[in-house]
Amino acid sequence: MTDEGREAAFVRLTEGHLTPDGPFSLPVASEEFDAEGAATDGKFFYIVGSHSVKRKTCEDHPANRVVLRFEIDAVKRTSGPIKPSEELWNIIERLPEFAGHAGLQACLGDDPPKERKDLKGRQGVNIEGVAAKDGRLYFGFRGPAINGEALIVGVNAKALFEGGDATPSVGRIQVGDKRAIRDLTVAGDALLALVGPDDDERLVGYSIFQIEKPYEGAMRASELAVLDLKKAPLGEKGKPIRPEAITLLGMTADRYRLLVLSDGGEDGAPLVFNIPRAP
Repeated sequence: MTDEGREAAFVRLTEGHLTPDGPFSLPVASEEFDAEGAATDGKFFYIVGSHSVKRKTCEDHPANRVVLRFEIDAVKRTSGPIKPSEELWNIIERLPEFAGHAGLQACLGDDPPKERKDLKGRQGVNIEGVAAKDGRLYFGFRGPAINGEALIVGVNAKALFEGGDATPSVGRIQVGDKRAIRDLTVAGDALLALVGPDDDERLVGYSIFQIEKPYEGAMRASELAVLDLKKAPLGEKGKPIRPEAITLLGMTADRYRLLVLSDGGEDGAPLVFNIPRAP
C-alpha cells in the first residue's frame, strides 16, 4: 500500500526478493489516504488509515479515518469488492483514553506542528499498525503515547463492518519514554509489536515486543530484542532508515524470524532478524 496515495499492491517474497504484484485503487475520498497498517485473517485483508490530523499543519483529515476490508483471489491476483468502515473513529471518540487526543487540532506528539508553531502538540490520535487474530482487529497507536505507555485498541472485526457490538478493548503496554507502536503482527498466540519513536521522533531506537493475551484487559508485554541497524543500508540523502513494518516469516520453539521494512530506504530496505521468543 502507498502511505501518501490511494493505491495498494501485494508483494511476494521469493528467494530473498520482494516482488510487487500489480497495484489496485482504494475507494477513499482523498488523494492522500495515509494508509498505515495492513493485516489478514485468512479470509479478509484489512487496511487502516492513520486517523490523525495532518502532521505538518494539524489540519483535520477525515479521509484517513477509514478501515478497508476485502477478499483477495490469490490465483487471479485481483481483489474483491473493497468495503470501507468509519466505525473505528466513532469508537475512538467514545473511549475515555482518547479524550482530548481526537478531533480538531489534536496535533501529534508534544511539539508544535512544523508549519503551525502557534499550536501545541496534544498527543493526537495516530494509528500505525493493525493485526487480525481470533475474530478481532488490534490497532497499535503511535499517539497518544504518555508516561511511557503505548495503546492497543481491539474490536470485533465482523461488527466493525457489518454492525453490532464491536466490544472494544483498550490495552496498555510499557515501552519507555518517547516511544510507541510502529506496527503489529500475529505470531501464534501472541502479538508482536515494532516499537520505535513516538510522534516527536526522538532518537530512541527500535525494539520488538511480545504481547500475550491481548484481549484480556491488562496486557503482558516483554521486550524481546533491540534492532541493531548499525550495518543497515542508509536511506535517502544518507539518512538512517526508519523501520515501519514487520511480518512473521517463521517461528520455532525459541525464535521468531521477522521481515522488517523501513521508510526512506530503497524498496523498503528489507531486513531479516532472528528474534528470541519470551520464555
